[in-house]
Amino acid sequence: MSEHLSDIKALIAPLRAAQYNFEEGAVKAALFALCDGDTVFHHCHPFGDLIGAEAFYDASYAPLLHAVPDLERRDWIVMSGSSEHGDDWVGCAGHYTGTFVAPWLDIAPTGHVVHMRFHEFYRFREGK
Repeated sequence: MSEHLSDIKALIAPLRAAQYNFEEGAVKAALFALCDGDTVFHHCHPFGDLIGAEAFYDASYAPLLHAVPDLERRDWIVMSGSSEHGDDWVGCAGHYTGTFVAPWLDIAPTGHVVHMRFHEFYRFREGK
C-alpha cells in the first residue's frame, strides 16, 4: 500500500517542482498534463468552482503571478491516502511567497514580501 501512495504523490511532483520558483511555462505544462479538460477545481471565494486547467490557471495563478512576479511555492507537508470509496488523494500545505508589486483581488500592493498559506487537496482518478 505505501508504494501505491508514493506513486500517487509522485503524480503531483512535476507541478510542485515547477511551482517552487514558479516558472509560468513549466507550471502551465505540468498543470495541463496533470488534469483532464473537465477537471473541476473547487476553489475558495471569490473564485468559486472552475472547470479545466486553463480556466483555473487564468483565474487563479495568472493574476497572482502578475501581482507577485517572483512567486515561489514552499510545501510544509505532502501526504497521500485512499478513501473508503477507492479515491486516491494527495494533500499539501505550505505557503506561496514573493514580492507583492501589483494589485491582487482589490488588495493594494505593498512592495514587500508576502506569505500566503495554502491547503490543497487533489483527488485522482486513473492517474489524473
